[in-house]
Amino acid sequence: TMKTQLKNKTANGFNLNQMNNETYALRRKVIDIIYSAKNKGFNLPRIEVRIVNTEINNGACGYAYLNKNIVHINEKWVNINNECLTHIVLHEIVHAVTGFGHDNNCYLMQPCLPSRTPNMELTWNRFGHYIK
Repeated sequence: TMKTQLKNKTANGFNLNQMNNETYALRRKVIDIIYSAKNKGFNLPRIEVRIVNTEINNGACGYAYLNKNIVHINEKWVNINNECLTHIVLHEIVHAVTGFGHDNNCYLMQPCLPSRTPNMELTWNRFGHYIK
């Protein structure tokens, strides 16, 4: 199906990480954030998660296929810190699930990370604005 093709199709000069123990551990961290959103009562569909890498330093933390429930996270950002990763994953979930693009005036949906240690209360609050 189209979705099966897309979940493994990379964009923006990224490459798909080979699935091995290291990649699985990175992917697990992303999936744990999705589960914590579900545990907070957010109604989320199944989201396909892939870990990607790039030689090009384009600064992208990840990307999502709009409205397709597919999220690709740059391996360089997975281990940075839990606040950063949570912010990145929630941002990409909004793209993937709602199809909403960037909003320069929104703490969560601005194109760039607001800081290296995002405010989790604000991040989750904004997430709740998009995902019920």
